[in-house]
Amino acid sequence: MVKIKEQIEIQKGLKFMIDELNFCSPMGRKNLMHRRFLTNPFELQMELDIQEAVSNFASKYHNTPILAQLTEQLCQVNDISQTFVNLIDGTVLDDIQLFEVKKFSLIVQKVSKLLLDNSFDWIPFHDMSLVIDTLDPDKNRLPQFHIYSSYKPELADVRKKIEVCNDESELEKLKWEESKLEDGIRETLTKRLSFKSLEIQQNLNQIGYLDMLLAHAEQIEKWNLSKPKIIEGNTQLKGVFNPLVKYSTGNFQPIDIDLKHCPTLITGANMAGKTVLLKTIGLTQTLCQFGFFVPAKEAEISLVDDILFSIGDQQSESNGLSSFAVEILNINKIIKEVKEGQQVLALVDELARTTNPEEGKALVSGFVNLMCKYNIDALITTHYSGLSCNCRRLRVKGLKIKNNEQNITAKNINQYMDYSLTETNNEEVPMEALAIAEIFGIDSDLIEQAKKILTSSL
Repeated sequence: MVKIKEQIEIQKGLKFMIDELNFCSPMGRKNLMHRRFLTNPFELQMELDIQEAVSNFASKYHNTPILAQLTEQLCQVNDISQTFVNLIDGTVLDDIQLFEVKKFSLIVQKVSKLLLDNSFDWIPFHDMSLVIDTLDPDKNRLPQFHIYSSYKPELADVRKKIEVCNDESELEKLKWEESKLEDGIRETLTKRLSFKSLEIQQNLNQIGYLDMLLAHAEQIEKWNLSKPKIIEGNTQLKGVFNPLVKYSTGNFQPIDIDLKHCPTLITGANMAGKTVLLKTIGLTQTLCQFGFFVPAKEAEISLVDDILFSIGDQQSESNGLSSFAVEILNINKIIKEVKEGQQVLALVDELARTTNPEEGKALVSGFVNLMCKYNIDALITTHYSGLSCNCRRLRVKGLKIKNNEQNITAKNINQYMDYSLTETNNEEVPMEALAIAEIFGIDSDLIEQAKKILTSSL
């Protein structure tokens, strides 16, 4: 099973989105870390519907006392999971742990009432009245706890005697008796609470779930994320963008792309955004299948069993392997899962770019043919021309240079790049490297030498 923690380590874009979430409680982040990669369309659709309901609620009550009160309650929640472990194991709770249970139960009651009073019933909570009554015999409903005298008449009597006792020997006996009575009450309280332990634990999970969804609702508003539609056909993304790139550069051209359950070769000049495109597609699919809204104007997404990357800046060479070896091992992992019957989304950047061109072309063509055989959604960027494989081909449009354009510089070149995709049947890749080198002011002798060699080889 794919875990969100593993994907955070692989995808910088996902890490950016997760780090940006503003949780109120530690339970929100903990709930997120236990988030599952969902492949069941009905289960995923329910998650997306709940997220939509929470987002609508947050939007409706934005800047109102209702959302402020809800946030205030969530901010008071602590991670008391160990207390519930002790409760389930039968370990007698001490006063601090009993206080934690009481405080949490009071918070749950307030959160549940806030939601239900405002017609929100998407995230239900177990009623904690019996738990609160058990820990609050005087019905003060305050977030504090001690062994109340009202728990047992004998305890009340002993405490009265302690207040007026002046004999040290007698006082010591009375305090020992008080201690024994208190221990018995703690044991009794623990036994009573143990019958509610599962409901308390479920409420703790629900609090974390609500906190996580509210944090993502804020993110949805900030980035104008959209609810993906889950389909069985071809994934279609309109206006998809990468929040990390947009945050880093201040701009990102939205892209339209559709996947057709077949491999697609993507060509384009250097700086054409091919690698960023792969990361953006991977991020969108990942967010969707973890139950989140996605960075796109519209998104119809077909589910996969796994998302597999082979992108240079994500390959670790700490084990001493060359970049080519790491790349080939990643490719082999993709093929292995595909042959095992997994429906994967494979995102491969510049396959075999570090080996000699002839072998490189053969490896790319062979990989594409394999993905075609198994009807796999695979996006493969390449600089190789003349690849002998039948597949879908897309080209990044690239530089938009008008005649005698004088204003392009290394600082503003992105303004002259068109990152949109177009279908192509041409097996030749665009040749814009020398034009970009000239824009960057590279030594003119090198440019001239390269042009002569290029002309003579054509």
